[in-house]
Amino acid sequence: MAAAKIAPDFLNLWTSRSPLFLSDSHRWDRSCADHLPPPNVPSTTPAMADSVLGGLVNPGNACFLNSVLQAMASSESLATFLDSPPSASLPLAHELRTLFTHLNTRVPAQHTHTTVPLLKALRSKRWMDDSEQQDAHEFLLSLLDALRTERASSDNTMLPFDGLLSSRVVCQKCGEEQTVKQILFSSLELSVPSSSPLFSRDSVTLESMLANVVTPEKLEVYCQRCSLVAAEAHLQRLIAHASPPSSRSPSPESELGSKPRPDIAPILRARRSKIISALEKPTIEDADFEKLKPPRLVSSTKVKQVAISRTPSMLVLHVNRSEYDAQLGIARKSNTRVEFSERIQLGKYVSDQIEGGDETWYRLASTVVHFGSHSFGHYIAYRRVDGNSWVRVSDGDVQPVSTDDVLSHGNVVLLFYEREPAVDFANVEKDVIEEETKWPLYDVHDSDDMSDLYSVSSVESSIVLESATNGRIKVPINTDECECYMQDIRTNVL
Repeated sequence: MAAAKIAPDFLNLWTSRSPLFLSDSHRWDRSCADHLPPPNVPSTTPAMADSVLGGLVNPGNACFLNSVLQAMASSESLATFLDSPPSASLPLAHELRTLFTHLNTRVPAQHTHTTVPLLKALRSKRWMDDSEQQDAHEFLLSLLDALRTERASSDNTMLPFDGLLSSRVVCQKCGEEQTVKQILFSSLELSVPSSSPLFSRDSVTLESMLANVVTPEKLEVYCQRCSLVAAEAHLQRLIAHASPPSSRSPSPESELGSKPRPDIAPILRARRSKIISALEKPTIEDADFEKLKPPRLVSSTKVKQVAISRTPSMLVLHVNRSEYDAQLGIARKSNTRVEFSERIQLGKYVSDQIEGGDETWYRLASTVVHFGSHSFGHYIAYRRVDGNSWVRVSDGDVQPVSTDDVLSHGNVVLLFYEREPAVDFANVEKDVIEEETKWPLYDVHDSDDMSDLYSVSSVESSIVLESATNGRIKVPINTDECECYMQDIRTNVL
């Protein structure tokens, strides 16, 4: 999905002739010590009452780049990863970490930052040889590939965005299960259901799209085992019909002195023996199948299913909104609304081989939203800051928003979810019990007399509550604040 019709000139983005230096100069970030300021930078900026986060300069048609960088800046796991080993020894990681530090630093003035040093580091990795790339998801994958390439010489090449998918294929005819394949992914591709109206108001849930990823898929393909089984049966029939030369009746050709036909039964038996040896293995190896080369390939129905076998620290979900309009013969954007939540659990989509997979929870860190059509439009980002606050970032414009505002924009193309730390429930229960023992108990008993609902059984230790619920309510209580708690319970509990 393109962000604009005219592609930016990335090769000249950091030159003195770039629009970066010719426009929006008043928004140049002075906090970037490593960045050279453009000419004619104003000496002052209007002060604001509260400190604010900075945006990113858009020299032209670079909103897709700015939105992805802003979304990534909210990842705590990525920040930790970029510092280990120290990113100063890795140019791209160093520039990315420096930019994220600036984007997460508040100052009491409106300001913007530049991506020039980062683009230089990307250029050194041979990124964007052409100027047609304007898709936010493609830029994200290119950036992650460049980071992975930079760390190729180190032991740790797995990024926080990297996970593994297990692919399992089973033939419904012979029952053979192919070797489980592990597939590296940096983002999960989610398909939006097709919508015929150009501006459809239909919606789809994120859970249903995730379920489609792991839903078994039927494939009509040839099966190696079924092909070898058919070849073995065919050879068995040929061997049964083949007879030794002594038992054959003389043919007119033999009476005329022609050469007798050779006995092919031993050859057929030897070939059949090799096929049987291959079939005795639990899985047909590709090398064995190529050596045997059955004359006919047998088609069968296979069931393919994938599951997450290694969960990433930062889960990126790409909502693919491109669809083909058969009537017009063009690609267009699907405007189907995606309903998503602030927290998701991956238990239903994780392989049962992962210990504790059902308890894997993720919290929304940022989103990238696209406005416009398939070939025109604008990208913005929503990102979490300072724990539970959110901001809306459109290039250089940064505005605070609520969580409801973030969840209400269903035209998302990228969703960034960060894995929450695992909770040790045994220690939590122990801490709760220790805390509860510090406080007295409310005992609730049967009583029809509401006037005697509250009676103090022990002013020193506990208060007895009598009601028809017949149970115990444990409430922190201080004898000096007895009346206050009793009034609160009358109002809210009963």
